[in-house]
Order: sequence, then structure tokens, then C-alpha cells
Amino acid sequence: MSTTTHAMRANAPRTHDARTHRRDARCGAKKAARKAAGAKKPGGGGVALSSDEPSSASATATAMTVAAPACLLERKPRDDHDDVVIPYGNASGAALRMTEVMLSVADTDLLSEANMEVMPGQVVGLVGGNGCGKSTLIKCIAGKRSVQDGTIAISPDLEVGYFEQTAVSGSQLTVYQEARARMDRINAAEAALKAAEQACESSDDVEACRGADILMDCLAEMEASGAYEAEKRIANVLDGLGFARSQWDVKCDDLSGGWQMRVALARLLLSPAGSGDKGLLLLDEPTNHLDEAAKRWLANWIKESPCTTLIISHEAELLNSACSHIAEVRGKAVHWYTGNFDKFLVDRDERIRIAKATYEKQQAEEADLKDFIRRFSANASKSTQAQSRAKLLEKLQKEMRKTVAAASATVSEGAAGDASRMHLQLAKPPPSDMIQLTLKDGVIGYDPATPILEGSIVLERGMRVVVLGPNGAGKSSLLKSISGQMPLIGGERILGDRVSLGVFGQDLAQYLPKESTCIQYVLDVARVDDPLMKDEMGRQALGALGITGPMALRKIGSLSGGEKARVALAAFVLQPRNCLLLDEPSNHLDVGAVQALTDGLQGWDGCLFAVSHNKGFCESLNPTHIIRVKNGKITMENCYGLTDDDFEHEVIVGDATAAAAAAAGAAAEEAVEEKELVTA
Repeated sequence: MSTTTHAMRANAPRTHDARTHRRDARCGAKKAARKAAGAKKPGGGGVALSSDEPSSASATATAMTVAAPACLLERKPRDDHDDVVIPYGNASGAALRMTEVMLSVADTDLLSEANMEVMPGQVVGLVGGNGCGKSTLIKCIAGKRSVQDGTIAISPDLEVGYFEQTAVSGSQLTVYQEARARMDRINAAEAALKAAEQACESSDDVEACRGADILMDCLAEMEASGAYEAEKRIANVLDGLGFARSQWDVKCDDLSGGWQMRVALARLLLSPAGSGDKGLLLLDEPTNHLDEAAKRWLANWIKESPCTTLIISHEAELLNSACSHIAEVRGKAVHWYTGNFDKFLVDRDERIRIAKATYEKQQAEEADLKDFIRRFSANASKSTQAQSRAKLLEKLQKEMRKTVAAASATVSEGAAGDASRMHLQLAKPPPSDMIQLTLKDGVIGYDPATPILEGSIVLERGMRVVVLGPNGAGKSSLLKSISGQMPLIGGERILGDRVSLGVFGQDLAQYLPKESTCIQYVLDVARVDDPLMKDEMGRQALGALGITGPMALRKIGSLSGGEKARVALAAFVLQPRNCLLLDEPSNHLDVGAVQALTDGLQGWDGCLFAVSHNKGFCESLNPTHIIRVKNGKITMENCYGLTDDDFEHEVIVGDATAAAAAAAGAAAEEAVEEKELVTA
């Protein structure tokens, strides 16, 4: 389908489509009735919504069995993974209910006697420090793993949709096709309508008559399912997530990883789980790889949606704009707050103060009860009272465990759930030439006929450069070309004498060895440059990022996405480099880890080159220069401060990298075909 057709369908008024279908249906029904008026009807002339009877020999080639519309079939909860068992159960009127849940990973208890109740329509931000168990908990809610004890119950009326940190499409379908792939009811209604229309044209009079009757039911289902609004909904979501209309017909497999994640998010928002008050959306870091405009659109979409939604995010703006409640994972418990993220921070501070005072009173009461039990448990006249006090003590100690969880941490620099601020120190940059890297008349891309970017850059020691531009314009491709990972198709890349590059990629955490322990991996990486590095240095780097004690000995495959990112960062900062290339480092790091990185870079005097759409992160780097990537050109200028306008990109160009790769692939295929023709 062409881009023009997509636009026409997206803007077409619904009433026109509905009226046209109804008119065609009436005409088709009358025509079929006239054709079958003299025909002999078997079995008394009743019309079945679906038929397993074999058609007559004369109609075998053309007659079709028409399925009943989806609205007439029993609705069953959708499960998108064969190995997933969604924990549907009695939620007692809630959308989601957790009762006395215990959750562990390896030998670490993440939750103990945790409770939570989410009512229909609530938007809940699930916050907490990296490693506290947020992603593990949401996997349990999605049915991808089980809890050690307690129960999780989701209302059976709800459709569950789960978006995880590593969601990637990789599909051979186009962006448009993949986006609408899980609009199940609409897709079924359209398929049934098409089958009914074909049945109406059958040469078998009985089948044509039956198809005409079913056609009316199919049209009613088209109306009820919202099929006439489907194109408008698809356009709204794809436009909001930054897809240019020219991208709608691009194969998902040709897109970069970040854009594939956007496709997966669009598909989820358009699925039954994102389509009404009967949906439960579980979103794990949905803003990764989104620019500021797409983040604002997503926040507004979530806020306006009637779906019940749980969001894991380190984006304070999203949590403030979209959330009606905050659930904080801290101290092996889930703490519930009403209001957005800013209100949560204020309320938590007060709640912790009250919890500490309450605990002091409980300790005094506990001491009195223990003393009474000790003195009178063997006294015949007061043994009954002692037993009663023992029951009170047991109940009190259970309450004290909850109080300890509530008072177990303090607010730290806005990093929800983190108990302390992290301190990260980068390795000192080794000596090098003043000019560290030069890109001279560089042409970046896959085919000289369709370049992604063109331009020149000079990076010097002490420079702090941020790269700005629309998503998909080629910023990451520029970084890959500078680092040497992606060969130039024109121009020259010149690396200065004694320059050592360090690259922190946005997907680096996904490629860590799953079977290695955290400390083993960090030391293996660091000892490439310093074979004599002591274990203590590796533990200090991990500890600075909150990975301490037994957690440092856990296998990387058992970690959450945020924890993996911290391990990758710990290994990265131990390597002595004088030119650092950072590709969206804030994507998988929470507020505390990002703050630790920016603090560690403050006194570091090497060359820094960072691609990021996060305004706060870019400002914290104190950039000296800006590289702007737009319309295929690279321009570099001095930075005298960043403004909101620097992060507002009016023209969304789509994924230039994917477009260039697709064009190069098409050119290669044409060359092969021409060669085959010549050979023939």
C-alpha cells in the first residue's frame, strides 16, 4: 500500500465507509435472495453462522465456509507467548491484586510479604532503585515467571499486554502491517467480511444466500469493533511515535534496534490490551529510544487512555505527566502513594519520618511484652495472660517488619528507592595528541548513491561534544563511523597519536556474557589494559554503582536490564581511555546511575562525544560544542548553553539509516538480477 493510500485511508471519514458497506450489503443480500428465490433449500431453510457441511460438487471450487463474527464467539484472554501463563484469578473488584508475595532471585530476597491493589483505570508508576525487583515483579505479573510465595491475581476480564526492555520486532512485515498485527478483533472482523463478500458472489445459490445473511452480521461486527476508525488510530500512534509516512512501507527488519522497539510499542498500544477499559498494560521502560516529542505524546496517550497501566520508568517527566499513583519497591516491600512522582517524593520523606518514630514506640512495646512473657509464662495464675501477650507479640513483630521496610531508606537526589548516592570515578585519561580524531569530508552510509550523512569534524582533547538531531537522522551511525565500527563510504577518518577510544553503546548491556558473574566480567575487561588489576578495584567499581556483596557474584543472565547496564558501565569506567564516545547512555540507567556517570565526568579532562536525546543529561555534561545532524548534513558549532529549542525537531525524517540500508539492499539485488540476465 502506498504512502498516499495510507494517508487517504487515515483521513477518510468513518461515516462514508460504514454507509458504503451497508449499501453494498443490502444490494448483495437482495441480489442473492433473488438468485435463490426458486432454489430448493435443504433442512427447512435455517441459516448457520458457520458450517462444517461439505459443499456440493458443482460449487467446490468457489464456495467458502464463512466464520461467525468475533462478537458472537466466546472471548478468551489472549496470550502472546506459549510459555506464558497469565495469573488470572479473583481480584475482588481490582484490576490487579498482590497478596503476601515473596519474590527471590538466586539467594537474594527482593520482596517479602508484599501487597498491592491496582484498581481499574489507574496509572501506576512502579519505581525503585536498580536491582530492587521492579522488572522481575512485572514479569511475574505478565506471567513470564512465578513468585516464591503469595498470590498475584489479575481480573479475568482484562487483556494483558507486556512491553519489556529488550522488545525487538525483527519482522519481515512492514511497519504498518506489524503495527496493526495484534488488532485481533478488527483483523478478524475484516477477514470475516471479506469471506462473506466472496461467499455472496458464489455460483452456489444456497451459499450465496447464506453469505448475504452473514454479511449483515459481519458489518455489525465491523461497526462494534471500531474497524472504521482503525486507520485513524494507526496513523495517530505511528505519527505520535515519530514514524514518517514514508516509513510505513519499510520492512521492520530493515530498521535499527531503536526503531524496532518503537514498532513493538506501537503494536502493543493498538492491541486489545491498549484499546479500552478492558486492557492492562505493563510497560518496562517504554521511553527508551524515544525522543522528547515522542515521550510527551506517549505520556499524554497513557493519561488519556482508559486502560489500567503499570509503568517502570526513570523518566520523572513521564511519571509526573501520566501517573495517578506511585508504587515504590523498597525494603522488600511495595509502598503505595496517591499522586504523581513529585508528590510521591514529598510524601515519602514524611512517611519515612513517621515510620522511624513509630518503630521506636514499637520497640518499647516489644520490650514490655517480652518482659511480661519472661516473668509470668511459668506462673500458673498468669499463664493465660502470658499466652495472650505472646500472640500480641507475634502480631506486633509482623507490624514491625512492615515498619522497618517503610523506614529503610531515605530520599536521595530524586533516585526513587535508592538508599544512598553513588560515587563513580573514571580512570585517568592517558596522554595523547591535542587533536584526537578528524573526520575529513566524511560520507557515511551503505551505498555512495544513498548516503546517510556528509560533513567534517575535528575532536580535540578537553572538548565536550553533544550530538543533536531528530531520531533516525543518523546520529548513532555517525558515532559508529567515528569509532571505526562502520566503514566510511567516502572521505577520511584520522585517529590522533596515542588516542584510545572508549565506546558505551545504547545496547551494550544486551551483549554481556550471561554465564559470567558481574565481578568476573568487569575484571576480564579491565585486565586487558591492566593485567595486574586487583579484585578490589573491580568490586569498588561495582559497589559505586550499587552492586555490592553477593550481588557481585551473581551471573549476568540473572540480572535486570538496569543492573546489566550498571555492570557494563562499571567495566567501561575502569578502562583508561582519553576519548569517550557515549551512545544514549541514559537509556537503561536510572537517575542515580546517570547522576553517578555525570559526576564522574566532571573532573575528567579527556575528549567526550555524546549522542543523547535527554536534555538533562546533555546539560550536566557542560558541553563546549554541539554537532547538529539534519537533512543528511553534519555541522559543528560552539555551545553557549542548551535550550528547549535544541531538542525540538520539527521535521521527523524517520530512520535514515534504515532507509539507506534498504536502498543499498535494493541496489544490490538489482545488480545481481542484471548479472544473472547477462549470464543467461
